[in-house]
Amino acid sequence: MSFYIRMASGRIPYRSRRSLCGAVILVLAGYPAGCLLQLAGGGPAPDLIGLALVVVSAAAFFWLATSHVQRIAGEQASELDDLERDLRRRAFAFSYQVFTALMAAGVFYLAVANDDTRLTLWAPQTYAHWNAIFWGVLLYSFTLPSAWLAFTLPAPDDEDQDAGAAPGRKPHTRWWLWALITVGLLAGFILARVITP
Repeated sequence: MSFYIRMASGRIPYRSRRSLCGAVILVLAGYPAGCLLQLAGGGPAPDLIGLALVVVSAAAFFWLATSHVQRIAGEQASELDDLERDLRRRAFAFSYQVFTALMAAGVFYLAVANDDTRLTLWAPQTYAHWNAIFWGVLLYSFTLPSAWLAFTLPAPDDEDQDAGAAPGRKPHTRWWLWALITVGLLAGFILARVITP
């Protein structure tokens, strides 16, 4: 599930690989951190920092929505060439694996958090909690295919240089994405332990 925002001029704006990767990291790490800071309720300063992180993450998401990686992930299939359709298939396959793992981890966490006899973990109770979770799930479902593409596609400047590279060389970015997800899960667990009453 994805979408692509076309520019009114019809052109695809240039986005460097570094800026795309930074935007993806900001979306995938900034939104959960901002929500956790807001939900922790530590006073006006953490609330404002959390709100700022959420707003910046949303801005990074919409900045990413007009990029060439989002075009591959969200454009109509008839508008893509064979290579782009293959890249989309691979991005969706990777995103499905990551999203499934995150959902399974989330359901397991909720099951453990709602068991009062073992651990006292934070569990969502209010509308604000479930609202943050809903928008986070939606944001991740839209961003994960673009994340895979941003980390694996060569930058437009590097395509000529990579033409001489050995064929069949696999990108090593899956390690970075899995590391980012693992750090996010650990940070969420630690923050959940900290804000548990």
